[in-house]
Amino acid sequence: MMQVRAAAPGDAMAAARVHVRSWQWAYRGLVAQDYLDGLRPEAWAGRYTFGLVGLRVPSTQVAVDGATICGLVTTGLCRDDDLSNCGELMAIYVDPAHAHAGVGRSLMAAARERLGAVAGRAALWVLDGNVRARRFYERDGWRCDGSRRTRVYGGVPVGEVRYQSAL
Repeated sequence: MMQVRAAAPGDAMAAARVHVRSWQWAYRGLVAQDYLDGLRPEAWAGRYTFGLVGLRVPSTQVAVDGATICGLVTTGLCRDDDLSNCGELMAIYVDPAHAHAGVGRSLMAAARERLGAVAGRAALWVLDGNVRARRFYERDGWRCDGSRRTRVYGGVPVGEVRYQSAL
């Protein structure tokens, strides 16, 4: 049975594998393929701050089925200058092998609970062309607020749009 719990330092490599597989699946055709092909879990695992506690530190939760990490979600205070007193859904990734099994909904529920403890609303950024993710967010009550930015992945600019939601 799947559960959502706080990520621990020992989860870093398994979470990084999910993170990389999710990017390679979800961003195919949206981000340069050579960039996606070059992603390595070992590089991602060292970036996580699992186990640190505090409202100002991003918090990651993992969805687990037994010992298997099926997905992860990271939340924290919003990093956008124009949104004060706002939370942020910084990342939500589901292993493609567990897609359409309720993992994303469980992670979103956990994220909303965590964010609701620190703010009355939250924001997130999503690739403009990521139709599947945008539908997922919209079904959950998130609305595009019209803000746009460009990020560069593998030397190629990619557009992102911001969504907000009341918590």
